[in-house]
Order: sequence, then C-alpha cells, then structure tokens
Amino acid sequence: MNNRIAWKLTAYFAVVLVLFSLVVGVAFAHFFRQHTVEIKKKEMQVRAVRIAEVISDNMSFLQERYGNSISNSRFIQYLDNVTMEDVWVVDVQRNLNMPAAAAHHMQNRQQGQGRWHHRIQLENNPRAAYDALSAAAKSHIDEVFQGKSFTIEEYNPVLEDIVVTVGVPVYDQNGQIRAAVLLNSSVQGMREAAWEGIRLLLISGMVALLMVIVLSIVFSWHFTRPLNIMKDIAGRLADRDYEARCNIVRNDEIGALAATIDELSGRLQKADEESQKLEKLRREFIANISHELRTPVTVIRGSLEALQDGVVTDAEEVKYYYEQMHRESLFLQRLINDLLDLSRLQNVDFPIEKELLNLCDVIQDVLRSSRQLGAEKQLQITAGTDTDVYVINGDYGRLRQMLMIFLQNSIKFSAVNGSIEIELSDNKLTVTDHGCGIRQEDLQHAFDRFYKARNEHNKSGSGLGLAIAKQIALRHDMQLELESREHEYTKVTVILPPKEKV
Repeated sequence: MNNRIAWKLTAYFAVVLVLFSLVVGVAFAHFFRQHTVEIKKKEMQVRAVRIAEVISDNMSFLQERYGNSISNSRFIQYLDNVTMEDVWVVDVQRNLNMPAAAAHHMQNRQQGQGRWHHRIQLENNPRAAYDALSAAAKSHIDEVFQGKSFTIEEYNPVLEDIVVTVGVPVYDQNGQIRAAVLLNSSVQGMREAAWEGIRLLLISGMVALLMVIVLSIVFSWHFTRPLNIMKDIAGRLADRDYEARCNIVRNDEIGALAATIDELSGRLQKADEESQKLEKLRREFIANISHELRTPVTVIRGSLEALQDGVVTDAEEVKYYYEQMHRESLFLQRLINDLLDLSRLQNVDFPIEKELLNLCDVIQDVLRSSRQLGAEKQLQITAGTDTDVYVINGDYGRLRQMLMIFLQNSIKFSAVNGSIEIELSDNKLTVTDHGCGIRQEDLQHAFDRFYKARNEHNKSGSGLGLAIAKQIALRHDMQLELESREHEYTKVTVILPPKEKV
C-alpha cells in the first residue's frame, strides 16, 4: 500500500484505457452503424435487381393473365414469402401491391386494432396504398419508370417506421418498363445490429480494462520495486552505512541509476575510510607535534631556569646550556617553517617564483650541501647526468628544497660508509640510497600528510618532509614514485616535465 508510484501508474493506465475505449466506442458506434446501413443497402439493391429480373422473366405470363395489374398476382406474393422482405410492386397504373406477408409483419410490429385494420385496408386497395406513400417516395417511383433506380432512408407512413427502400425498374421482353419493385427493410433492425456490436465492444472493453488493471499492477510493482530498493539504499547511505548496495542488474536507465548509486556508495565508503585514516593521521600528527614542541620548550625552559636561578655558574656549563637552547630553538624554527611551507604549498593561490633554470645546476648545488651533511657518516654521494643542460620552468629554491628533503631522508636512513646516488636520465631524476628501506605497509603512505613511520631510525622529525616534497612536485607538474625494499634500498623517482626550448 505504500507503493504510491505503482498505484499512480495503475490509475494512469486505467484512465488512458477508459478514454481510449470511449473514443474508440463513439467512433465505432458511428462508423459501424453507417457501415451496417451501407452493407444493408447494397444487399437490398442486389436483391431488388434479382427480384426485378425474375419478374421480367415471367412478365409475359403475368401480362397475359393480369394485364397491367401485375402487382395483384400471387407470383408477387410468392416472391415476398421467399425473400422474407417487404417486396412491393407498383405497376404502371400506380397500384401498389402489399403481399399478405407484409401485412402479417406489420401485425407483429404495431399495436392497436385500428392500425391493423387500416393496414389490411391498404393491402386490399392497391391504389389507396400507393396514395398513402410520401411525396418523396412517389417522386422516386416516377424516376424508376424513367429507368432509374433509387435507395432512400425515410419514414414510411404505410409501415409507420423508418425504413430503407430500394426501387428498381421491371422490364418486359420488349424492354418497356412495366413495373417498379420496392424492397423495404426497417432501420430498427440495423440499429439493433449496431447496438449489438457496441455491446460486444463494451464487454470487450470491460474485460480488457480488468486485464490491464491486473497487468498494470504487476508491471508497476515490477517497475517500482528497484526504485524502492534504491530509496532504501539512499536512506542507508544518508545514515552513513556505506556498505549498502543496490545489486540491481538491468539494461535500462533504472539499471544505470542503480549502478551509479552503487558506485557512489563505493566512493563514499572509500572516502569514509580515507577520512578515518586522515583523522587518525591528524591525531597522530597533533600528538607528534605536541611531543616535538614539548621537548624543546621543556629543554629551553629548564636551561633558562637553571641559568636564572644561578644553579649553573661554571663558564663551560653556561656555554653548554646556551648551545643547547640554540639547538632547540633551531629545531622549533624548522618545525614551524615546515608547517608553514606545507600550508602555503597546498594553497593553489600561493604563488611560487618560476623562471627558466638549468636543473643540472640545482643538482650540483644540492650535491655540495648533502656531502657536508653526510660527512659525519662518511657517506659517498655521487651524481650522474646524461646531459649538462636540462632547462625547465621552475622555482630554484623550491626545487632545491625538494631534492634536499630526499637527500636528508637518504642520509638519515643510510648506514655508516654507505652510498647515495643521484641520476638524471631522459626525463627522470632518481635519488637512491642503500639504507634500512621502508616497510611495504608504510610505503603507500610515505607522501601522506601527518604520516611518520615509527622505527628506531625515525625517532626525530615531524613527518612533513615528503608531504612538502610532493606539493612542490605537483606545483611543477612533476610526478613522484617511491620504490623500496626493506634492509636493501629506497629509490625516489621524479618524472620531469619536457625540456623548455631556449
């Protein structure tokens, strides 16, 4: 009962069928009646011609026995009985023969003794019967004696009914018109036939209406069932149940809509999972940043309190405390700068200063700085390029920052006396180290914001370096790829844009 669309579709189908039945019924009633009358007229014309031919074939006998009053012959009455129609014959003297069969027909049709006696009188008086005809009928009979046939539909005062009358001439052996055959048929019978057809049409329409209602209910429920399923799924999605699926397979628009909803639910589920992961990373980041901030602030505060309270008075110890506060303040500055850089680079409205530059110069600059950083571990850092000039449109400082992040990570995770290789070939720049590597479960999150692998080699740091490097690469239309095998190597690949023409 809650499937309102199905009920509406059923009602629409029923209304359309009713209107269609009304239009068809009215048109059928009109054209069927006309068609029935036309068929009857044609049949009567054929019969009248045949009756006239029979009378013509027997005209010599009729004239010899009855003269010009052939309408009074029993032969005409016999034809009336055989044809089961009102067969009238008008001779040249304008006598109208009305056989007894016609009189009995009228007796069955009319009520009242007065009319019946009047009908019998007309049968016994052919001239009076002719005079009782309408002026239009007499005019048509005159045309018959001129060799013309006619078919009319009018009220017949003799039969006291609306009838179809067909008139044809009767010729003798010399080709002279000796009589007119009038064949009469009541229109009432034709109307009854038409109404019988209409009645059958109404019965058929009612049966069809019942069938359509039943079928439309079945089809409507079949049509709307997927819509109800999709409505329920949409409600579950609104309640954050992203595992809900329609699972509707149809090769039509409803199937396409169901597939779209399933795809939407899949994306929402994935987005929800990513959101949960991001929220987890955010909490971890806040905890990490809080820890990273708390440690230097605690050290700086403790050193200042020791100096202020005079706990430390030895010159060497005072110098050590100052150096310690300086180191911690530098760490705070780097942490804050990383946060600011990441925030700025993620803002598409934040401009970077691009100009044409030689990437090979950036590599050499980074190589010099990284060798100083790796001197403590006695690392061997080498660079190889297949060209001396690779011109791109970029920000020198940001590109240097990106490469330094890669090298600083490589230095941090490399063992003593290890090696790091920088290589520029075709449109790819790679930085490879042979340190502890990255675990496979951490590899896919290496460039995520707030992510920091927890191991003995990564106790320090905020976990923002690779995220900053990724944003720098994106701003320069570069792509980053990371490949690593734990305890063997780590390789960062930068897919560069095409060279600029200079």
